[in-house]
Amino acid sequence: MRIANETPFEMERAVVLDKRGAETLVVVLKGTWTIKPDGTPILAERQCPIAAWDSFHGPPESSSIKDEAELGPLRPSTDCFLVGSVRAPDAGTRSLDVLFRAGPVEKRVRVFGERRWKRGAFGLSATEPEPFESVPLTWELAYGGRDTSHADPRNHGEEARNPVGRGFRSARSELPLADDLLPQLEDPTDLIRSAGQPVKPAAFAPIGRVWEPRRGYAGTYDQQWIEERMPILPEDFDPRFHQSAPVGLTAPRRLEGGELVEIVYGDDRARLRFALPRPEPTAYVSLSGPARELPMAMDSMLFDLDSMQLRAVWKVELDIHRRLPELSEIACHLRGDLT
Repeated sequence: MRIANETPFEMERAVVLDKRGAETLVVVLKGTWTIKPDGTPILAERQCPIAAWDSFHGPPESSSIKDEAELGPLRPSTDCFLVGSVRAPDAGTRSLDVLFRAGPVEKRVRVFGERRWKRGAFGLSATEPEPFESVPLTWELAYGGRDTSHADPRNHGEEARNPVGRGFRSARSELPLADDLLPQLEDPTDLIRSAGQPVKPAAFAPIGRVWEPRRGYAGTYDQQWIEERMPILPEDFDPRFHQSAPVGLTAPRRLEGGELVEIVYGDDRARLRFALPRPEPTAYVSLSGPARELPMAMDSMLFDLDSMQLRAVWKVELDIHRRLPELSEIACHLRGDLT
């Protein structure tokens, strides 16, 4: 089989099974740009590789996704992510809001310096945030976590939307709150007002496969599934499982390129604005005959504040059930511009 990547991007392909058990070819392209402070995109000399599996900030069972697997099925729509660290725009910054907007989607997160619960005459109260230089935008610093402090496992619990965060307490927790760290990332519309108060977890990074709401879309893996369908996906599997963006960052319609991306710190003290490149990638696939032209769809876009890089992934799927031996060529081209 001939593989031809006639783009400057990274290219990969895979064969996956759909919910019917049919073989599906997935062609993947990933482009990387460095974004200059004035918003100019420059094609990166070193293109980031396509991730074949999830990597994590620590042990997979107790940390969040660092780099998400990209060699898999096409998402129903484009997911948008912001990762890296927020750097304070000036000395003495104790808190600020970060606004991330990509085309039709946007999300705002409030970033705090370190705070703790302190006991006083009127109970527990939060200390003043410490000034910060930078704060990582990871789920570990958002509200959430697991609580296994009670002797009876039936009284254990977790924040299903972010089991790796901080601040969560089960109903019969034996963990003290005094001197405990508060989350440094919060939803400005649902701020923590009192010790032990549950709030919505807030970050811009990918959510785990076994976190809510993703695991609610995974389907039913019961005895009937074992006996009748395994290893094919269950009948009630929902493709929204593949969407890993936090609430508010999955585009209502797929991004095409050209959309405005904005990242704003505080009251406009720092702003980065750029347009998504529109390279319009196309795959050409031959199955015992002339090549089929298949426009590729933007699967995800991610901006990394540490490297100042934009990474975008495009995919296309083709049903090749029982035709894998006929597959003779896969080629990728660009019809649009690199910037």
